Amino acid sequence: MTHAMKYGLQILLLLLLASIPLAMQFDTGSIDGVIMDEAGSVSKASVEAHNVLSGAEFHAESNAAGYYKLQNLSSGSYTLWVQAAGHDSLWMPPITVERGQAVHQDLHLGRARRGASGL
Repeated sequence: MTHAMKYGLQILLLLLLASIPLAMQFDTGSIDGVIMDEAGSVSKASVEAHNVLSGAEFHAESNAAGYYKLQNLSSGSYTLWVQAAGHDSLWMPPITVERGQAVHQDLHLGRARRGASGL
């Protein structure tokens, strides 16, 4: 084998190895969106995604603009559970995440109601 062929094979091998992390980025998906109530965005809301088949759990928290993002989700169906102080909790039926897909799901929380006594 000539020196040029060896050099060419080494470069090819290096390029193949370097492409593995890039290819792995597309093995998972994500769910993102904005959490709102009647007054506007809801910050510091807790979002949990539960994989329906495996039971794996993923967590995120909304930022000051109400934006949340659940990352590195394997393909499958996920239910969402959302909680925020002063708000009613919200459960979302299954959302399907495909490999390499970003699913956008905005969420609306209702304000927690006080009892009849006003306490």
